[in-house]
Amino acid sequence: MIPDRLNSLFKTASQGLDVQKKRLEISAQNIANSRSTAKPGSSSAYKVQTVINKAPDVANFMNALDAQMNPLKVTRNQHFPVSGGAQSVPDYGSSNLGPEMEVRETEQFRFEYDPKHPDADENGMVAYPDVDMVKEMATMVSANRLYEANLSVIEAAKQMMKRSMEI
Repeated sequence: MIPDRLNSLFKTASQGLDVQKKRLEISAQNIANSRSTAKPGSSSAYKVQTVINKAPDVANFMNALDAQMNPLKVTRNQHFPVSGGAQSVPDYGSSNLGPEMEVRETEQFRFEYDPKHPDADENGMVAYPDVDMVKEMATMVSANRLYEANLSVIEAAKQMMKRSMEI
């Protein structure tokens, strides 16, 4: 059985993996749809998407920190009597300290003059999603590196568990 402290570590790292995977997916979708068009005013026009990361709630972090620190205050019941008898075992796995994400769509378009295009408006302008290729490629590289970092955390935790079993 995995101790709750390590389970919490794996949970946080896996949430980081999920966020970076989503960033990669969204960037790939934006690049793939950068030349897609739709009739003017159509609801089927592709909207550029962005993944917004959110840090965990500070109160949630403080609760998790207190839960981790409380067992360290009393090492033996003979040293400091605990009111109410035995200590309660904190729930380390329930804290959600991993990153959170939200996907936002923006309706930004760039216009090109092509009067023969089937989706051109009455002025001959075609609306394409305003995808910044440099930004999308940088996002993909960054997400890939952060994904690898989260994998390294998981691998280090697994190695620590293996070494602790050798003792």
